[in-house]
Amino acid sequence: MTEPALDTDHTTASMSQTESPHIMSGPVLRIRDLSVYAGKKHLLRVESLDIPRHEVLGIIGPSGSGKSTLLRVLNRLTDLTGLKVTGDVFFQEKSIFARGTDVDHLRASIGMLFQQPVVFPTTIMENVLFGAKRLRSMSRGEQLECVESALREAAIWEEVKDRLKRPALQLSVGQQQRLCLARTLATQPNVILMDEPTSALDPRSTEAIESLVFKLKKRHSIVLVTHQIAQARRVADKLALIDVVQGTGELVCQGDVDTVLGQAGCLAAE
Repeated sequence: MTEPALDTDHTTASMSQTESPHIMSGPVLRIRDLSVYAGKKHLLRVESLDIPRHEVLGIIGPSGSGKSTLLRVLNRLTDLTGLKVTGDVFFQEKSIFARGTDVDHLRASIGMLFQQPVVFPTTIMENVLFGAKRLRSMSRGEQLECVESALREAAIWEEVKDRLKRPALQLSVGQQQRLCLARTLATQPNVILMDEPTSALDPRSTEAIESLVFKLKKRHSIVLVTHQIAQARRVADKLALIDVVQGTGELVCQGDVDTVLGQAGCLAAE
């Protein structure tokens, strides 16, 4: 598969396959001196941010500050947009921009759940398997096992187990979002990026997704973009605020939830 041409300026790092105990105990992602540009316009600046393991990092801030752009940098979806990225992001202590990085496997390891459910016009089962089948060869039995495991982890198995061959578009919006989560989980990600995953959902479906976040962080690290300060208080272990400073989105504070929200500049985001 041909990788998109990169318009980047990065320091590369060794892509050793062996993880040391230090790597396993440190941050799952480290962002350093990151900037994103659209032409000459400086969209986003993040000097330093660590994504902790098995916690929920909430990202808050006003619309247009670059929160979603940051998520797309973390699994290199920005490769597809023409944006220029400088600085570096380290996943498991390896630069995600290092020459030879398998971008498909990177995106499987750092999965994404979007604001609106992205459901393909095929069956529920094929939606779950969409990414997983492209990463590894599976027998029919292994496919069924993968589907059940992912749907159970996304708390939707009992609702769809008898209609796996039915069109996924027949599901409610809340069910579709959990189906999209199951598709992400089927690729066995280390990190799940969530871009306002409940903004299009009713209160009951929102509660279901938030309950899932608490369970998922036991096995995955989660980065959650939200406009809802109440939601950030409920689900986040740590917060980062991205605000607009002189026309550029910038990480202005980070830390424990109460500490971040207690700072005068952060309260403006509420």
